[in-house]
Order: sequence, then C-alpha cells, then structure tokens
Amino acid sequence: MAKLLYFAWLSLLIISAIGCNSDRVPQPIPDTSPAPETEDTTPGVEEFRETYIVVRGDTLIAIAARFGIHLNDLVRENNIADPTMIYVGQVLLIPPPPSEEDGPLLTIPPPTDPLLPTLEPTTSLRSQ
Repeated sequence: MAKLLYFAWLSLLIISAIGCNSDRVPQPIPDTSPAPETEDTTPGVEEFRETYIVVRGDTLIAIAARFGIHLNDLVRENNIADPTMIYVGQVLLIPPPPSEEDGPLLTIPPPTDPLLPTLEPTTSLRSQ
C-alpha cells in the first residue's frame, strides 16, 4: 500500500511539473480599447484652417462676406461671445465655405443692452 501511495504521489508530482513547463509561450491579451481616431474616421476635422488678421475698419459681416461664409460659422469657429467686438490684430480662423445644400446665409443680431428699456411699437393716429 505504501508503494501505491508513493507511486500516486510521484505521478501527481510529474503531472504538476509538466503542467508548469516554463517553455510555453504566454498568449497575448487581446486589445479591447477603442481604435484611435484618424483623419479618415473623424468627420469634419481639417488639419489646416485659413486665418485672417483683423485690420482697422473690419467687421465680422464684411469678413464673412469676403470669404463667402456664414457669419454664424465665423462666430462659432472663433468662439466669439460678442460679434460686435473684434480687435485690430486679432487672428480669426476661417471655416470652410458652406455647400450649396446648406441654404441661405444667416446673420446674428447685435446684442442688446439690458439697461435700456425695451422698444414698443408705436401707432399713429390719423386726424380727421
């Protein structure tokens, strides 16, 4: 019986040693992270943007008209909070011109001063 236990123990030791063989190559772990965005997978992102340096007398409306772009797009592209305030020497990024399918050009109304009273429409009375 002791021989049988010794043989079982020895068999178990050999099987364990074979299972722990260091010559086995570890399997690579599959990469499950999202693929990095490239120029082909990122729509609407361009490497180069045309720029314009504001000169004295420029307005955003005139600059937008000069480049044939929407005023809204120019304001949005440059994160301009107040479209009436641009500065000489300011560098503006010029967005690409709109496609024919985009529709008519839109404008942004100038901001109103909250301290001024609101304008009420007036009516004229005809004298009889």
